[in-house]
Amino acid sequence: MKLHQKGFLLVELSMAANLWDHHLIDKALKEYDLVGDYWEKNLRVALDELAAAGLITRIEKKLETIKGKPRLLFRYQLSDFGRTRMIDTGLLP
Repeated sequence: MKLHQKGFLLVELSMAANLWDHHLIDKALKEYDLVGDYWEKNLRVALDELAAAGLITRIEKKLETIKGKPRLLFRYQLSDFGRTRMIDTGLLP
């Protein structure tokens, strides 16, 4: 059984110092065999929710053109609170 998507995003961030949102989303789309705008936006909302809850932190932002459209990108890192909650819930040993 696969980990829930937010848990997957947290685990990926826990294994790296930081990651750009589009890299996290690409990994999640591949892991869950998903394609399309709906799923990409769904994962962006999940990242926003994790940031709003204080589990992850936006440490950098930039504006880039991707597929001919301007896109605001964020670099995320796991917060200390997020790491503690992951340990509490069994996502991290």
